Amino acid sequence: MEEKGKRCFIITPIGNVNSDIFRKAKGVIESVIKPILEKNRFDDIKPAYEIVESGMIGNQIINRIINDDLVIANLTGNNPNVMYELAIRHVVAKPIIHICENGTILPFDIKDNRTIFYTNDMLGVQELKNEFERFVKRVNFSIEYKDNPIYNAIQMDILLRKMEDEGRKTEAVILQKILDEVSTPKKEN
Repeated sequence: MEEKGKRCFIITPIGNVNSDIFRKAKGVIESVIKPILEKNRFDDIKPAYEIVESGMIGNQIINRIINDDLVIANLTGNNPNVMYELAIRHVVAKPIIHICENGTILPFDIKDNRTIFYTNDMLGVQELKNEFERFVKRVNFSIEYKDNPIYNAIQMDILLRKMEDEGRKTEAVILQKILDEVSTPKKEN
């Protein structure tokens, strides 16, 4: 029996078909992401604009984000749809690889996540290929990827509630104050 290949959904800014955003995003997908994933036994690799099934596109995208073996998120430009879709993947704690064009300043919530930054030019394609393949080869599909802001927040809420239920309210209050202090962005002078 032939082993089934893996599936990957690509979260990416899209823009209009002939826009710079679309051309750059599609260029990265066609020149880097698809060739590396195909080489690593993925047989169903799609961004939203390549889904050609009848039905509601929003549902199809969300189902792919939740169920696919791997998600690649191109964070270039801090596109709101990309961030929304990224949050959905974080909830399910499955493997995700972040990539982003140099010059993009990532939002506070995700700036600490390991991200492959790249330059979108001919040499940048080769550099991105090398780094991206290193990340793909290190993905472990048998574990949960719990180290993300949404999963951490949910687990911390569970812990704080448990502490309060156990009569450790003072400890819970102290922990919450520490968490608030650590997670609040500092204003620059």
